[in-house]
Amino acid sequence: MHVLHALRFSGAEVMLRLAAPTVNAQGYEQHMLADGSEVGDYADTLAAAGFRVHHRPFKNYSIGHLWQLYRFLRQQKFTVVHNHTEQNFFWYLLVARLAGVPHLVSTVHNAFAFKGQVRMRRGLYRWIARQLGARFTAIGPSVAQVEEITYYNPTTLVPNWLDESYFVPARNAEERTAARRHYQVPDGTVVLISVGGCSAIKNHGAILEALAALRSRVSSPLLYLHVGEGQTHLAEQKQAQELGLSDIVRFVGQLHDVRTALLAADIYVMPSMFEGLSISLLEALSCGMAAAVYDNYGLRDLVQDGQTGRCVPPNPQALTEALYELIESPELRIKYGAAARQFIQKHYSMRDSLSKLLRLYGTADPKLQEEAQPSAPPTAPIASS
Repeated sequence: MHVLHALRFSGAEVMLRLAAPTVNAQGYEQHMLADGSEVGDYADTLAAAGFRVHHRPFKNYSIGHLWQLYRFLRQQKFTVVHNHTEQNFFWYLLVARLAGVPHLVSTVHNAFAFKGQVRMRRGLYRWIARQLGARFTAIGPSVAQVEEITYYNPTTLVPNWLDESYFVPARNAEERTAARRHYQVPDGTVVLISVGGCSAIKNHGAILEALAALRSRVSSPLLYLHVGEGQTHLAEQKQAQELGLSDIVRFVGQLHDVRTALLAADIYVMPSMFEGLSISLLEALSCGMAAAVYDNYGLRDLVQDGQTGRCVPPNPQALTEALYELIESPELRIKYGAAARQFIQKHYSMRDSLSKLLRLYGTADPKLQEEAQPSAPPTAPIASS
């Protein structure tokens, strides 16, 4: 049995690598179709995990290109085509059906609440794909809700997963101390952290605004570890300088060892305008961190206000007050962090998600299904907007 994953989404690549041993054990030979302009830095890691990586840039929707894709699928005789792209999902599924692929799966990775003509076109594509026999999955409750209310598209909830054996709280006080020493954190400092690419959607500027308002109010010194790079990276550095925060903000760039940075920190902050289901937030909560997030798609799925953290209205003032509460109350941080880890362990297990996904592939190991006890995460409220 052969499965082809078509994707242009780094988070999905990491999850597929983690799941490779379990999926391969079901008798599948896994292939990866990279359709970006370049094959990507992660290709060697995927190959080492047992994937066969095919680089076929998707430049246009010409008949010639689709014909070449059709011939490729016919030659390889795939049992499953699993799409992970939004832009090209319709063409991949259509050509795969014409090529005789028996199982078609398409995962929606974000809350694509499009409007106008784009909404109508994407909705039509989803309807046609379902008539072709495709099954859609959603990576989180918010994504499932947006698909339902925007496109009337039913999905199977197959939540994102993470490396559960790696993203764990500090095993002892020495490990926590070593992490803070690595980042040269002064004694008594409360450390805030964000992990993710820099973009308007990630909205890191709201964190900087909150820090500017907080530093004169709180009783402890502050430090903000900014992990990640991207389009707005330089603008965020400039904003930090203009707000007089250069001494308490560290732009550490991309990291391979994210867990060490998480262990060095006290509060995870994520004021994104929307998410699908943030893997970086999953990882932070799995490490037992208290989090302050905006009450937006994909964030409210993971952080329940007053129970597993603070989930506040999407404005800098609300974020500032939530952070003030967490900074001033170490006991509350511990309480939220423990509840958050328990929540993630219960609702976001890789084994649970794979037990659902493999059924869509046409098979599943009975032992896997017995050990997996899927527990659907609480449904996020539908935003009024």
